[in-house]
Amino acid sequence: MIATMRYEFRMQIRRPVLWIVYGLTYAATVATFGSTYVTLDLGFGEGLASKTAMISSASLLMSLLPIVYGCLIADRLIRDRLLGVAGVLDATPAGRTGRLIGKYLGTCTATAVPLMLAYFGRAVAYAITEGEPAALGWAVTLFVTAVVPGLLFLGALALAGPLLMPVMLFRVLFVVYWFWGNLIPATMMPTLSRSIFAAKSEYVAYGLLDYGSNLTIPPNVILPPEGIVYGPSPGASLNFLRPEATPAVAFLWIGVMIALAAAVLFLTRLHTIRTES
Repeated sequence: MIATMRYEFRMQIRRPVLWIVYGLTYAATVATFGSTYVTLDLGFGEGLASKTAMISSASLLMSLLPIVYGCLIADRLIRDRLLGVAGVLDATPAGRTGRLIGKYLGTCTATAVPLMLAYFGRAVAYAITEGEPAALGWAVTLFVTAVVPGLLFLGALALAGPLLMPVMLFRVLFVVYWFWGNLIPATMMPTLSRSIFAAKSEYVAYGLLDYGSNLTIPPNVILPPEGIVYGPSPGASLNFLRPEATPAVAFLWIGVMIALAAAVLFLTRLHTIRTES
């Protein structure tokens, strides 16, 4: 497993397309969100600047960059079969389960490196320009608790999907899934957006890190009667999948993402056993 992980990491991190596509998508993200990304200033009160800035940065980067993440992982598992080396690898002492886990961890880690550099690079820039070293601590906390669980699920999904369909078709469907299940407002159509099954979720920010409470809201901002609440969307379907954010629900979301990733990998292993027999 470790040998496979190291090999897959080195192979993926050296792909020029990884850096080119990430770079173009990052530029599109900065251009799309403009001054919001440059300043990370949401107009909230003193004492929460570092936390709100890092939450804002994570939310903005997780809008488009996960599309690149999933699409670049999509051809990794089927690569051995396409190159005709699957039989050679099966003849080695390494177990197939260990190779699968190693390929998953190595590929996902390498593919997440540009996203990590973009996020932590912005955190370092913010800490220096704003004189807020606490931003670095918040950045680490946000990335581990609010970003990594979603990437674990997306990585497993992207690794397994092409086993059932052509790679290009999966990539198209993955883009559709990302917008439908994570970005489209729940009031527009039935969607998993803002639910405990959404890879892009702010349950950790609102429920675990207490984002949204004790904020000084600008006078020109009109809040709904219930205040700042992350969870059910008034009038939306599937609201039973959107419990109001609390620490328990934040941990539930983390657990759901990890469980989904494990389930997809387990089903992937079963699929390979059936096709190999």
